[in-house]
Amino acid sequence: MFTRHHALRVVVVTGLATAAGLLLAPTASSRPVPDRAAEQALTALVSQPAAAANSAVPQDFEARFGYRPTVANGLLGDPSGECSSPVPLPAEFTAACRQHDLGYDLLRYAGRSGRALAPDARRSVDTQLGMNLATSCSTREESLSRATCLAWADIAEGFVRINSARQGYDVPESETARSIAPGVSLGVAAAGGVVLLVPGLRRRIGGA
Repeated sequence: MFTRHHALRVVVVTGLATAAGLLLAPTASSRPVPDRAAEQALTALVSQPAAAANSAVPQDFEARFGYRPTVANGLLGDPSGECSSPVPLPAEFTAACRQHDLGYDLLRYAGRSGRALAPDARRSVDTQLGMNLATSCSTREESLSRATCLAWADIAEGFVRINSARQGYDVPESETARSIAPGVSLGVAAAGGVVLLVPGLRRRIGGA
């Protein structure tokens, strides 16, 4: 059955697929034995309750990264983390983004020790972000508002996956405005399509 979320997703997927074609540039490198402590902590972060994930965080993590992970909305994350985006994202996404930030810092923790984790580790963090973003939209009771939230979740997850692929799913690196400009432009275009599509959907269902 073709739902409003499916219609919104068409716009999102089209824009992100185009962005991926421009930006994907996978790299390959030989990898040492991964950091076991970081690997265990990251696995717990994406598969265990917050309390278990917190107990798995390496003991020297706070000293090395300057913060102690905290729990918000049932998710362990960076208490000062945020959703990095050129456009405002739904407030419901904050806890998911903070958990994702913690996951990336665990990847950096391993990278700084010279024992970076395998590409699947970063993929698992990105996948968990997508799941958490979608779940956060379930708090919206109005169906059209929820569908719009899910469309933004698709856009946010898509940007993250594109960036990870560009970096070869290696240790997360900082990006400059110039390096992400093509993806930002295409993503904003996709978001604009969502905004244009919503009024049409509202008319189809007899809304205002």
